[in-house]
Amino acid sequence: MTHMIVETLYDPPASDDEIDANATKLDPCLQGHDVRWLRSYMSLDRRRRICIFEAPDADSVRVSYRSAGVKFERVWPAEEIRDDE
Repeated sequence: MTHMIVETLYDPPASDDEIDANATKLDPCLQGHDVRWLRSYMSLDRRRRICIFEAPDADSVRVSYRSAGVKFERVWPAEEIRDDE
C-alpha cells in the first residue's frame, strides 16, 4: 500500500463538530475502498489539515471523499522518509 496525502482547506476555520461529522460520513467509504487512515495534522489556526492514509491509489481516496460528500483540495501519493532508513 502507498501513503496518500489529503490536503483540506477550511474557511471559516474547522470546528470539532465539523471534523467529527466528516469522519462519520467518510469512514464507511474509506473502508469500502480499502483505504486506512494513519494520522492527521491540523494547523493551529484550524484552516488547513493534512491527513495521511494507506491506500491502493489516489483515486481510491478521491472516490471515498466524493462519495461521502467531504471536500478536499488535493490527494497525492508520498514516500515516507525516516531517520532510521
